[in-house]
Amino acid sequence: MRRTSGFTLIEVLVALVVVTAGLTIITQGFLTGGRASVASQNRSIAAMLAESKMAEVEAGIISTQTSSSGSFEPDRPDFSWTLEPESTTTTGLSKITLTITWKEREEETTFALTRLMKERTSE
Repeated sequence: MRRTSGFTLIEVLVALVVVTAGLTIITQGFLTGGRASVASQNRSIAAMLAESKMAEVEAGIISTQTSSSGSFEPDRPDFSWTLEPESTTTTGLSKITLTITWKEREEETTFALTRLMKERTSE
């Protein structure tokens, strides 16, 4: 009786299943990491845009008396902003909420920045 060395068909099939499962898990990890990276990048961009727009509000370029909105075209056409002023119980202070909105994976995502600001008086 002679023994031949090598793998049986069953061993080869089992090895292929194990390798395929491993590669699928690794691929899913890369995809999840990529999505998380894009989401983090968009949130960082939204925070930067909100700070920039709030600086315009503080400088008096954008009125805090009424609601306003707009987009960041041409640089960031996917991002838009909305400004909502609210009165507070403290005299002379306004609550300003600036919301940045963008689409991420077909869902609308928002980032809100809120500040208390001294109301401007006309002199």
